[in-house]
Amino acid sequence: MSQENPEPVLALGRCELDLARGLLLRDGKPVALRSKAFDLLTYLSRNAGRVATKSELMSAVWPDVFVTEDSLTQAVRELRKALQDESQTIIRTVAKRGYVLSPLDAPKPELDAPKPERSGQPSVAVLRFSNEGAPEDTPLVDGFAEDIVNALARFGTVVVLARNSGFAFVSDSASDWRAIGDSLGATYLVRGRATTRADGMRVTISLITASTGGVLWSDNFSASGGQIFDMQEEIARRVVNRLVARLDDAGIKQATPKPTDSLAAYELLLRGLARLRGYGDDDNEAARSLFQAAVEKDPTYALAHSYIALADLIIGGYAEASPALLGSVIERAECAVTLAPEEPRCHRVLAQAFLSARWFEAAEHHLQRALDLNPYDADTIAQMGYLLTMRGRPLEALAALDSAIRINPIHPDWYHYDRSIALYSSGDYKAALLSMSKLPLKTPWRLTRLAACHAQLGELKEAQNIIADVKRIAPDYSPLEFAQTRIAFEHASDIEHFTAGVAKAVAAYEAGLVGALPGHRE
Repeated sequence: MSQENPEPVLALGRCELDLARGLLLRDGKPVALRSKAFDLLTYLSRNAGRVATKSELMSAVWPDVFVTEDSLTQAVRELRKALQDESQTIIRTVAKRGYVLSPLDAPKPELDAPKPERSGQPSVAVLRFSNEGAPEDTPLVDGFAEDIVNALARFGTVVVLARNSGFAFVSDSASDWRAIGDSLGATYLVRGRATTRADGMRVTISLITASTGGVLWSDNFSASGGQIFDMQEEIARRVVNRLVARLDDAGIKQATPKPTDSLAAYELLLRGLARLRGYGDDDNEAARSLFQAAVEKDPTYALAHSYIALADLIIGGYAEASPALLGSVIERAECAVTLAPEEPRCHRVLAQAFLSARWFEAAEHHLQRALDLNPYDADTIAQMGYLLTMRGRPLEALAALDSAIRINPIHPDWYHYDRSIALYSSGDYKAALLSMSKLPLKTPWRLTRLAACHAQLGELKEAQNIIADVKRIAPDYSPLEFAQTRIAFEHASDIEHFTAGVAKAVAAYEAGLVGALPGHRE
């Protein structure tokens, strides 16, 4: 009498997954898989139709081993190859969350589970504009497109994805708009081409429905001098008018910051922003020089004043800056807010200066003001998360950071840093370690945080080795001094919590030194 299989055979494209026999079959023949890849497929199959987060998958497949996301990504890549799933329709990536298995008879997750915070509102991603002019004009074209992102966000009637996410895709480099929309979580895409001229710019804009690739609207624009700013607002207004039935023009005009009167100052600001986002040794100083040149062209240019303050704050090391430098930064940032009280970026920079000076209530006030003016600015939301961690509210901080990541799924690395601090403060050291491990730079402060996470998890050998790396690359750097004085926590208990992890790591390192001395006995 034959025994019935305890688990069903699952159809996956041309393949079948037979869990009872522990086999993946294609056309009736076994497909070779590494054990961890098969374990991953097994877990996904038992949770078919449901999004499994990356941390959940890593805990399930590698329960007793610390691995990075690279191991998970490699296993997913191997499964897709085995399943001949080039279109990624069987194992689907859910941006910044995880993966979902969609067998032939499973419900489609994107239909059954709409993305958080998007219900009832369209979501828009502005793709990186194609530069049809000289290569050196790329920062100008990028800056122009970024200002359209900011203009769209001020309307408050559409969810606008952050620059980092949309700019991961160039307007004319791909035609699979549905895949791009799925990757970004965007309902609509704005693509554009721009050509800069001696006195202005010519732009072609298209608004695309991501699910179908259909063009809702397309038009050409041309402007010179100060008309460029009017062109940005007009483009934003037309995009939103295609998505929203009614629009309050009076409210829009009131929320529109006054642009500079100098096109040359605007171009200098955009070139400065391109350098400020770089990681070269002299990028911050070069950016500051460009912002200063913009102010010389237009002494009332609020954004240029703000970014001079931000460049000074970065060069000074944020909370490590001297009181004199912080005073100068705050004075200039306050001047910028006075010049442009409705410009959210000015409030955001002032908030960063106040936080570095440990003026917590003032910092939160100006970050909230920035969000009132631009509620979908992911960077401001993420920075609010960091501020909340500094104020001893890590769970609120994590909620803010999750919201920022949903709006900006392809975000800069500093989101991982801010999230790691919040996770550590909440006591989730393993998740904090994973977030901090995503940062590519090997700096003393990053290594100190990694060591503290390992120490709090009881992984003292790892902590010892990391502190040894710190001593090797920065002999004069003190991890304990960093923990005790260099982080802008509002409450002593949070400083003590972080210092405790660092102290354990340093103690493990010092114990290792003693054990290495000649003649030492345990």
